[in-house]
Amino acid sequence: MASFNSIIVENIIESIDVGLMVISDEGKIIFLNSAACGILNLDIKKHLGFGWGELFITDATSNAEFNQVILDVISEQKAGLKHIVPYTTKDSECPKKLSITSSYLTENNKIVGLVFLFEDVTEMHNAQEREKKILSRNAELQKERIEGLDSLSQAVAHQVLNPTTVIGGMTNLLSRKLPQADPLQRELEIISEEAMKLEGLVAAVKTYSNIPKPYPVEVSTVELFEQALNNANLILDRIGERIEMKLNCAVERITVGKKLFEAAIVELLLNASNFTPEKITDVQVEIEKIKQTIQIKMIDHGMGIESHVMSHVLDPFFSTKAKGVGMGLSRVKKIVFEHQGILNIESEGSGQGTTVTIELPCPDADCCLANNQH
Repeated sequence: MASFNSIIVENIIESIDVGLMVISDEGKIIFLNSAACGILNLDIKKHLGFGWGELFITDATSNAEFNQVILDVISEQKAGLKHIVPYTTKDSECPKKLSITSSYLTENNKIVGLVFLFEDVTEMHNAQEREKKILSRNAELQKERIEGLDSLSQAVAHQVLNPTTVIGGMTNLLSRKLPQADPLQRELEIISEEAMKLEGLVAAVKTYSNIPKPYPVEVSTVELFEQALNNANLILDRIGERIEMKLNCAVERITVGKKLFEAAIVELLLNASNFTPEKITDVQVEIEKIKQTIQIKMIDHGMGIESHVMSHVLDPFFSTKAKGVGMGLSRVKKIVFEHQGILNIESEGSGQGTTVTIELPCPDADCCLANNQH
């Protein structure tokens, strides 16, 4: 029966694609499976019984990190840890990436050997590196696009402001010189109104291009959102409207540029009110930590966004309002981007409400990862 059990164990060990190597307390390799031979480029018949040092430590630089892991386990008893290290075989110039996990082989509470598990994670590592490069490049492109838009905005604001001011001023001057009953008064009034629209557009563009870099500080999350709600309602009081916010906050403190981020929340609250027919707008806010991210969801039950419009809502100068400039959500997007965050807007369609999601990197990523295993 014992022989049969050993056959089962031997077959299972040989069938797995994780390399297994056992080193005796004398430093000799006493077990290798086929996967370990393939990963480490060893020959089980040739290398079984070798001292691991004479096999792997051939000079001071070859596979130094790999050798250091084994040395640490032997000399400092650093078993049970997982390491990712490069490993170069003699017949290859390109190093692999190996995952090494170690433990002790014991008998009667005495350490009689060391067990090492090896896994070739080269493809996974390369895929992660490619993804990092793509994300980094996308971030660079986004930054270049925003900087380009800033330059364009400043140029447009500068070139348009002066003639717009002149048009408005001259129109008002002509209007005062003509009798009130003159038929041209109506045409001058239209010109004046359109000049004022241009001035509003220029002001919005200047505000966008002058958004400063945030200086993040740690603030109370609840207080920040309550202050944003208060500021939004001060604006809405002038037209007899109001926002009621239900806040579910699982993040006590948040690190942001306080005034800047607060302005973004105010803009989102006002946007929710603008697209809610009722005088009172209900907005639900959910804030929680998910892994290494602080997620903020703002949900309204207003008019929603139709699918053909959704892809344009964050574009500068896009607006579905007759008197809108279309820079509000663009400002929010830029503020979130300056906080290294992501802004996403979703809606099931007309009449289905809108969900705005902001994802911010947690300033204490290790803490988030340890305490929020979602």
